Amino acid sequence: MSEAKTKTRKEKLIGLLQLVGVIVFVGLAVAYSRAPDESTKNSNDAQTNPVSSSRPLVSVTKPKLATHRVTVSGNGSVGIRAYVDLAPQVSGVIESISPALRAGGTFKANEVLVRIDNRDFNLKLKQAVAEVSSARSNLQLQQAKSNSAKRNYALLHPNKTVPLLVALQPQISQAKAKLAGAAARAEIAQLDLARTNISLPFDGKVTRSTAEIGQLLSNGKTFASAFALSAIELVVPLAASDIASLSPIEGRIARLSIAGKILEGRVERVSAELDSRSRFARAFIPILSTADIQPGVFLDVQLAGPAIPNTMVLPESASQANGSIWLVREGLLEKYRPVVRGKSAAGLIVDGFDYGDGIVLGAIPGASENQKVRLRSQTAGN
Repeated sequence: MSEAKTKTRKEKLIGLLQLVGVIVFVGLAVAYSRAPDESTKNSNDAQTNPVSSSRPLVSVTKPKLATHRVTVSGNGSVGIRAYVDLAPQVSGVIESISPALRAGGTFKANEVLVRIDNRDFNLKLKQAVAEVSSARSNLQLQQAKSNSAKRNYALLHPNKTVPLLVALQPQISQAKAKLAGAAARAEIAQLDLARTNISLPFDGKVTRSTAEIGQLLSNGKTFASAFALSAIELVVPLAASDIASLSPIEGRIARLSIAGKILEGRVERVSAELDSRSRFARAFIPILSTADIQPGVFLDVQLAGPAIPNTMVLPESASQANGSIWLVREGLLEKYRPVVRGKSAAGLIVDGFDYGDGIVLGAIPGASENQKVRLRSQTAGN
């Protein structure tokens, strides 16, 4: 029994040693497989300049000094400068209505939109004209009496001035006043008759109308509203800095884009104050209404500003925190804050300056003044 137990223990020990040997062999194999990579890495590290490996690679640009034009892009909505309410200046019943006097209708300047029954006004005009004739006849009669009285007085009292009462001067003055009053009433009657034809002095479109034939219109009561086609304008919100870069902004060319079409206009004026919420000003650009451009439509707009000589264009990737940029001068980083004159499609327009070896593009993590860097490439700027 003791020999059997001893044999069993030996067999277990041998099996355990074999297992340990297999594990050791596998571990050595794994270590051996990694050994070439580590040696290669060490070899590469040995070949690399330890000083260069600590300097970050940076890309730089070298913009050209030239004349660049400021441009400002924005988006605005088409609006109406002012609406006009239609209200009669005389009361009366509507006799006829133009087909244009409907919501969305388009009319021409001085086109009659509504006719009011004018029979009463014709009669009033005839009556006023008759009063003018009567007043004129009365004046002629008083003047004739005056002339006769002057002749008689001269026969009886030669070389003496005719008194005013004898010459009927008060009566003549009264007759003249009555004639003037009658003439004024005739003009009013004529004006009221003309006002029975309601029109507007501009080409426009109707936005609302409640007029119908047979309807009684009251003096001063609104029955429709419209706007002039010349009152259509694009309202573009702009930051105060953009307004300053376009100064003077009035008259600047504006290119409008809608549905693949490019239209051109000019800035007419700018709001007198900034919006209380957005802190933006508003530029107003008159435009013509078309099938594509109606009030409420949004348009993309590009405003052309002044051309500034001796400037450079910096791509957006060159901008760092707080509006500064990184320069490379003799392999060292240098922080610089350029004088920004405006924007263009290519980037910021800045006054020219000496940028040394180039202007850094992109961010440099942990960058600091006078840090050593390596130039990856140099790209030519505009």
